[in-house]
Amino acid sequence: MLEIGRTAVSVLIKRKRAALIIVAMDGSEKLKKEIEFICRRNNVPIYIFSTKNELGELCGRESVAVIGISDKHLADGIKKVLL
Repeated sequence: MLEIGRTAVSVLIKRKRAALIIVAMDGSEKLKKEIEFICRRNNVPIYIFSTKNELGELCGRESVAVIGISDKHLADGIKKVLL
């Protein structure tokens, strides 16, 4: 499952369902700090990657600053590509 946006991703992390979080490089500093803090506290891997427009294009939207992936197998595959 894919969650998009600050609120949905925060809930995903807090409910212990997040396998991977991706934040756009050009996302706000406040957003990056907030999501990074929640990820560290809950031991969730986080990657800063791409731009809001490129992440949005991948999700079928105009602009996306943060996405959360709950499927472990999908997250593992994405991590391999990002490394």
